[in-house]
Amino acid sequence: MAPKMEIKCSVDTCHYWKSNYCHADNLEVNAQGDGIANSSDGTCCTTFKKA
Repeated sequence: MAPKMEIKCSVDTCHYWKSNYCHADNLEVNAQGDGIANSSDGTCCTTFKKA
């Protein structure tokens, strides 16, 4: 079954990872550290769940 939205992901240690795509029902991305993201380095996928 294909994901609802095509979200590429290379984190193969995540429960929702399958063949380089995220298969989570919802996706949440938040800023790291001080809560202000100025680049992708300042973001974090908080949907991650260890496989």
